[in-house]
Amino acid sequence: MFDFIKKVFTIKGLTLPTAGLKMPNLNVSMQTPTLMGWSTTLRLFWPKIQLSGSAVKIGTMASFIGLAIATGAYFLAVEGIEQAPTYPQAAVYDVGQDYRLNQEKVHVGTKNTFPDDMPQVNRAVQTLNLVVNGARIDQLNFDTISIGKATGLENAIKVHGAANGNNGTFDVACDTITIDGLEAPTFKLDNSEIHELIIQDNVADGLSVGSTLASVSDIEVGSTRGAINVPSAKDSTYDRIIINSSTASSICKGMTFKDIKVFGTYADGNNAATPAVYLSYVKAGKLIIKNSIVGDGTGIDSPSFIIDPTTKVTTLTATNNIERPTTIK
Repeated sequence: MFDFIKKVFTIKGLTLPTAGLKMPNLNVSMQTPTLMGWSTTLRLFWPKIQLSGSAVKIGTMASFIGLAIATGAYFLAVEGIEQAPTYPQAAVYDVGQDYRLNQEKVHVGTKNTFPDDMPQVNRAVQTLNLVVNGARIDQLNFDTISIGKATGLENAIKVHGAANGNNGTFDVACDTITIDGLEAPTFKLDNSEIHELIIQDNVADGLSVGSTLASVSDIEVGSTRGAINVPSAKDSTYDRIIINSSTASSICKGMTFKDIKVFGTYADGNNAATPAVYLSYVKAGKLIIKNSIVGDGTGIDSPSFIIDPTTKVTTLTATNNIERPTTIK
């Protein structure tokens, strides 16, 4: 083999010198301190390694050794290591932490994990979970997404804050929230404050709008300087989408759910029915729900679309909404 390489790389009239490769000399002796009348001599030296021959032979051998080391290092690096998920892959994304670290946009998340004793049916391994606590966000856009699971989940879409324990709340606060072209078995909005609520051109298997008239402050988000960028999630599938602001209020300029298709039956741990699409502890300057179909097949006397009385609204516009028996499968 070396003869072949020598022929290939031979230049007429040029003779390459013989080269040798040796490790530097190392021959060190050291006497240890005497301890209880005992001592010894330590000697350090390299094992004898020597390569000799033509420069071509040595260079070729070094190349093969280098290639072997690089190949081994690659497979050692890859074996058993799983890359972190990147947005918008199903995972948990700490948007609030990224914002506090002055990241320009959300990029890397962590895998969804579950307790060992959780039944497989309840494990939502394909969840897109945005933890937005304390974040200031430009836009949250979800477009053309199929979502849901036959059983085992409480909600398919959940946008929520929480009561903070001091007679106050942590909220998801947005300039404008738009839900356009939603298809889902059930929908519910509660514990929220909406300055202007627009419900138009929807079909529902029972429609209940029981919001409470109140003076609610408008929300206008003009400047997005310093806001974190959450890329659009589009043409994807998940078992659920969660936007969680339960430990600190968050702000966004806009949130849009466009052409989201949801299926499944949803219930809590006590098997009580829960909404497939659930907004709770939300504040908005304007909330628009339009061109949507909501129905679980229970009939118009058991509403599938609910605006709960715990929702305060200043201005309500409800036009061209139709109640008819409808079942989303």
